[in-house]
Amino acid sequence: MKIVCMGTGTFGIPTLEALYQHPLHEVVALVTQPVPQTHTQGKPLPTPEIVQLAEKNQTPIYHFAKIKSPEAIETLRSFQADLFFICDYGQILSQEGIQAARLGGLNLHGSLLPKYRGAAPVHWAIYNGDDETGITVIHITPEMDAGPMVAWEKVPILPDETTPELEARLARIGAPHVLYVIDRMANGEDLSQWAVPQDPALACGARKLRKQFAQIDWNRSAVEIRNQIRAFEPWPRTFTHWVKTPGKPPIRLIPHPVPEILEMPLPENTPPGTILAVGEVLAVATGKGVLGIRLLQPSGKRPLTIPEFHCGYGIQPGTTFG
Repeated sequence: MKIVCMGTGTFGIPTLEALYQHPLHEVVALVTQPVPQTHTQGKPLPTPEIVQLAEKNQTPIYHFAKIKSPEAIETLRSFQADLFFICDYGQILSQEGIQAARLGGLNLHGSLLPKYRGAAPVHWAIYNGDDETGITVIHITPEMDAGPMVAWEKVPILPDETTPELEARLARIGAPHVLYVIDRMANGEDLSQWAVPQDPALACGARKLRKQFAQIDWNRSAVEIRNQIRAFEPWPRTFTHWVKTPGKPPIRLIPHPVPEILEMPLPENTPPGTILAVGEVLAVATGKGVLGIRLLQPSGKRPLTIPEFHCGYGIQPGTTFG
């Protein structure tokens, strides 16, 4: 089958690699979003991994700021593709765009749909403390992540797993499911014969991440804050503030790596965010339980061990994060 891949992030890479290795399928193009050439600080940005993979395999690459534009639709038609594979792309196709491929499109999504429809399903599953998640392959429709389900697999979330680790694992798990569906379609099977419609009543969203979500609210429990830190790697990256000198601006601090839940008593009436002990581990009071932090990264600096941070910044028990 002639397949057009549409992706910008890394989630679709294992599937694209599998398609390149398949003797009966041809990847005729990669459609991806335009990427700025430099950071806001002026530093050059690396070429996205999925673009590097397409270049390595001499696949034509197309960048469209608006996939619903007449120019983009005409280009999609020109491929005369049998199927679109859409994954981690960042834009939603119109019905006209979907129909530009003979069999429409498949999407690999990082949750057990209809739970966590949207841009950040893995992040919010970890943030909310879910024990399990999964992948779902859907036959796409113009409504975001709402198409009928044609393959899925349930996956446990490991206790210390961060978003990039879980995303990479789900991407690998999802690839053979996508290939299985494509092979069935190539054999002439009708998706409607085994597709399962999603129940809209069970749908919940996975809203796009924003920087303001990353600040720690120390009134939350130690478990919830730990999940937040796991979820918001590598961006927007969880942070807190600490006032070293009264009257001076607070220092922005990023905890590394995933903190521990400490088995130590929390003194009654201790304000959340209070530093209880400074040693190899920084013990911090929360709304419920004590969080143990081993590394702190001041804004613009390298991560420091707690003894290094204590030596350089003079942090003491009784002060508070906020």
